[in-house]
Amino acid sequence: MNRKRFTTALVAAMMVAALCLGVAACKKKPEPTETSESTSEITTTTTTTVPTTTLTEYSGPMQNTEEMTWSETQLESPQTYYVKVSKGEFLNVRKGPGTKYDKVGTLTRGQSVTVVARSNGIWYKTQDGYFISETYLSGKIPN
Repeated sequence: MNRKRFTTALVAAMMVAALCLGVAACKKKPEPTETSESTSEITTTTTTTVPTTTLTEYSGPMQNTEEMTWSETQLESPQTYYVKVSKGEFLNVRKGPGTKYDKVGTLTRGQSVTVVARSNGIWYKTQDGYFISETYLSGKIPN
């Protein structure tokens, strides 16, 4: 039984010694000299960095400098639609009617947008001259 206690005490002492070697607070403090008194205090600070996300919010009017290489059909009158993407998702606004064109901004769920023309079957042109997919638009505000 004494041997078991000795082994347990030895293991505990080794663990404490190992911890002290890695912790700055266990380091030996400098001895004060006869001519001056010195006090040192060690403070440990833990900093947690939270990543941030920056979202580009679409707001017009913006100047579209994309050369037009597609055909458009003007609507009889401008129509208002609402973005129907999943919660937390965004609808890309593009320079032309297709995903190969650069993204210029995003629209959020339920945001309204006014369209003035149709192009390439499923793309609507906004009043600012940019394009969004008809797939993600609804005539009603999504719940």
